Amino acid sequence: MLNLQIESVKIYITIIHFRRENMLKKFIIPVMSVTGLALLSGCATEPTTYPKFTAAPVAQPTSAAQFKQKTDTVFVILDSSSSMNATYQGSSTGDSKLDVEKQFLYRLKKTIPANMSLSTGVQTFGSGHCVGWSSTQMDEQISSFSSAKFQESLDKAECASGGSPLNSALEQAATDLDSARGNIAVLILSDGQQVPANTMTKAQELKDKFGSRLCIYTVWVGNDYDADGQFVLQELTNISQCGRSADVAELNSSASVAHFTEHMLYTQTAVAAAPTSNDSDGDGVINSKDKCANTPVGAKVNSQGCWSYNSVDFGFDSTTIPASSKPLFDNAIYTLKRNSNLKVQLEGHTDSTGPEAYNQGLSERRAEAVKKHLVESGIDASRLTTVGYGESNPISPNDTAKGRTENRRVGFSITAR
Repeated sequence: MLNLQIESVKIYITIIHFRRENMLKKFIIPVMSVTGLALLSGCATEPTTYPKFTAAPVAQPTSAAQFKQKTDTVFVILDSSSSMNATYQGSSTGDSKLDVEKQFLYRLKKTIPANMSLSTGVQTFGSGHCVGWSSTQMDEQISSFSSAKFQESLDKAECASGGSPLNSALEQAATDLDSARGNIAVLILSDGQQVPANTMTKAQELKDKFGSRLCIYTVWVGNDYDADGQFVLQELTNISQCGRSADVAELNSSASVAHFTEHMLYTQTAVAAAPTSNDSDGDGVINSKDKCANTPVGAKVNSQGCWSYNSVDFGFDSTTIPASSKPLFDNAIYTLKRNSNLKVQLEGHTDSTGPEAYNQGLSERRAEAVKKHLVESGIDASRLTTVGYGESNPISPNDTAKGRTENRRVGFSITAR
């Protein structure tokens, strides 16, 4: 009888132990599920850190160039979708792509001249609680630029969640920009991933609404597996027919950020150099450095004394002359009309991005694009021939963004006088 009672007690204790273990499991599993959901929803981990950055001066006039402000409002559209939670491959400290977006904007705001008459606004897009349970969120209403206020808007972008409704962001921008003054630069930062199919349509509608007042600039913040997104951002810039598309990996140095800022906010005008006694053709380049003697009077020349337009921002893989670059060719039109007997060869050049054979064809198409523009401006087509040199004749190093921009050019060589 005693043995039976002892066995009954053992069975009872075993049952109690079993029930406690299962109750504990039931408690842990829901807690883990909630934690998992929190991670998926994009909860913030640590605040973004901003490495020390000393800005380079921008728009500094020289004896050869002057700068004039062209942009009155900068409107930032920041990708805060869940894909931006991924670690950025180019970060040595494990920063997320969202961190890297904010770090670039921090460098940009440090570079913008403090005394500049400029308005800014910041909008984020995604879904879920990171954008107030909507698809877009205004972190800074359009107002006069203030470094402190701009930083506050960056601090509001604490996390990334949900899909990538860039189409909604562009659609909302069309309304938000109604209060914008003057010329507008829309600056989009994103990895370009999983954007809706009608995103380009919304970008075109935005451009159509504001016309020549609006240019789209894009900064790609992506990893190797996001490479297709870079072409999405390039296409957004192409739609505006002005602006510039860049890889954030190329915008780390003070000089590169200053160059990007100058391109977005200013136009650069060449200052005519006074002829010197050692400058036979009077183009401002002394004979010992002049590789193109007898340049027509008044023609714009590069540092080598050759009739050339090195500041044409065709953009990556583009043959479209942006509206902002067409005034450069006013000088060519004037020179050709002034010298009616001149015949010239238009020489297209590219940077080294992409296959060599493809760049050869691209340079030929760029030369043809300039010829078409000149003919439409009244120059007889019989006076113009074209040739492409691809990437074979760079005038600047191709290992910097500035150098590649300078290499995307069209030169003019005189074939008959």
